[in-house]
Amino acid sequence: MASFFSCTATIFLTISTFSINGCNAYGALIEGICKQSQDYKYCMSVVGNDPRAAAADLLRLALLSIQVMAIQIQDTLHQISRIHPNLKDPLAQRRLRQCESDYDEAYTNLQSSFSSTSKTAYMDAINFMGIATNKVIDCHNGFRRNGPIATSPIDADDMKVFKLSEIFLLAVDRLIPKK
Repeated sequence: MASFFSCTATIFLTISTFSINGCNAYGALIEGICKQSQDYKYCMSVVGNDPRAAAADLLRLALLSIQVMAIQIQDTLHQISRIHPNLKDPLAQRRLRQCESDYDEAYTNLQSSFSSTSKTAYMDAINFMGIATNKVIDCHNGFRRNGPIATSPIDADDMKVFKLSEIFLLAVDRLIPKK
């Protein structure tokens, strides 16, 4: 009987230790990625606090960053549709309509990046992510071209997309085998 309890206790301690070390390893992975990012605080608040990140390896972390970015893009598209009717300036309306188109294209390319990442086609995933990010850059810069320079009403959203793109690239860079 004593050996049964001893054996059970040993198994419990082994599993507990493995679970704790596994969580620490995932936490260290996320922290390592976030430390490389340009905005550690933002990275940890968005990716580090996501419950799915608790057991994320590099691949899952890359996919998670795409999922968070997709939500951000969808939220921005909803925000554009709320802002647009309130704009009185025709130039601002035209610029924001172009942003809506750019964000739609970014979302489509983001879906392709997710699919490619899932298939471990990392170079394709990076290319699609680049196209998606460049569409948001086009939106952002659209408020600086063809007329008076203005600040985009979705400027803060653009910045979040750029930061999420960076997190994805940092994770995928570690997934690509080095020669």
